[in-house]
Amino acid sequence: MSSSRLSTVLGTTWILHICCAATALLACIPILWPEESYPDFLAPVLPQLGQIIAGSVLASVVILLITCTHFLLRIKNLQAFLQLIYCSAIWGIGVLIFVEMAIEADVPSPYETAERQPIQETAILHQPTENITSPASLVIPIDPETSQANTIAAVPNLEKLEKEHEELLTAYITRSPRWAYADKGDTFYTRPGHVVLVPPSSGGIPGTVHATFRTVAEGEQLPDGFVPVKPGDAFPQPTAENEELPDIALMLSGKHHLLLAWRGTKHRDTAQKAINAAITTIDSQVQKLAENPTEETLERMCTGKRKRRGSTPGLRVVEPNNQYGIYQAEVYANTGRPGTLLLAIRDINDDNKLLRLFSFPARYSPDSQEIFRHDIPGSQEEWIRDSTVSDMAHLFPPGAPFFAIKCGESHNYFGVSFELQFAPSGSDATEPQTLLRRHYKVQAYENQPAE
Repeated sequence: MSSSRLSTVLGTTWILHICCAATALLACIPILWPEESYPDFLAPVLPQLGQIIAGSVLASVVILLITCTHFLLRIKNLQAFLQLIYCSAIWGIGVLIFVEMAIEADVPSPYETAERQPIQETAILHQPTENITSPASLVIPIDPETSQANTIAAVPNLEKLEKEHEELLTAYITRSPRWAYADKGDTFYTRPGHVVLVPPSSGGIPGTVHATFRTVAEGEQLPDGFVPVKPGDAFPQPTAENEELPDIALMLSGKHHLLLAWRGTKHRDTAQKAINAAITTIDSQVQKLAENPTEETLERMCTGKRKRRGSTPGLRVVEPNNQYGIYQAEVYANTGRPGTLLLAIRDINDDNKLLRLFSFPARYSPDSQEIFRHDIPGSQEEWIRDSTVSDMAHLFPPGAPFFAIKCGESHNYFGVSFELQFAPSGSDATEPQTLLRRHYKVQAYENQPAE
């Protein structure tokens, strides 16, 4: 190859830098979104994602060194300097794209080293605000900015189920951990157990949408204060100036209604967009059942995805919005062998003061890069109900996917530790192995006398 032709080739190496940066960004997608990015065909390359990213960066650096050295030896300093600028600009844009992806994926800061340790000994009190991922989660994020505010949103999937497969819709409402345990009182949104749909906090939209399904038989009345509407109807008008949007009961062309209550700003456009975002989100969650109305589909919807890629045990705890003093939690772990997982909740100031104890069979596999979801508390048959605080069983319906902590009074926050332990089957060890420990700021449900 002639010298001029080599210079021409090396002068266009920015294309190779773009390819390297794009390869690194693509390899980041399964890392940032592990639950959505692990189809079977990606499985062989998953363990090598770090090497792919490192190799892309190294290849770009080697190309830059070769190119700059060539032009410097040819005494073409300006071209060598331009090559350095091209490479820096391309990777700078790549870093900005990665940062935006990381923000979108809600990746924790790399500087919060205490959060990354398998066993948390720190006394930092975390707010229980993590969104759990199981179908039992009572908190659902919504994006009102994508919704219109003129008329009630359509619900094609719910209406199809109501008209063609009413028995499946009824089964979904009565069996889904998310919907089955809501209070049947008229003011359901003041009591624990109902679904809360939350707009993004950074969007400047204060407020939440409270939702539940209600079956209204022929001759029965809707709960007091709810205005019946149909998809495509205009939003009902407030009865007085500066009043919030009225609570609505969305009719599904049958006996089922979706009750929605907006609690937040009185700005009408904001409230209507949030209501429509909630309606659209709830309808999209039953799309698979509407498209494939089988018992198997229903079962998958009620149990959700039980495992994901990863190796470090994880814990998520949430206090659903406006449902003070009740909690939901889920554990991700793979013990690698049969045994029992235990979640002990203790007073942070007195490690001997056990407030709640949950125990459940461990899900496991020999794959060290796979971790399994365990719901706290669980509604599956294999769940072992905790008996430490037997006099709290009457607070919530049996099998409800949320729990309370008996200590102190509501709105008086205190610190507790959540400690995940594992006891192998047939083990003679006196002490279970501690997998994870974190501290949270919690409160009691209603008024529970301190022990």
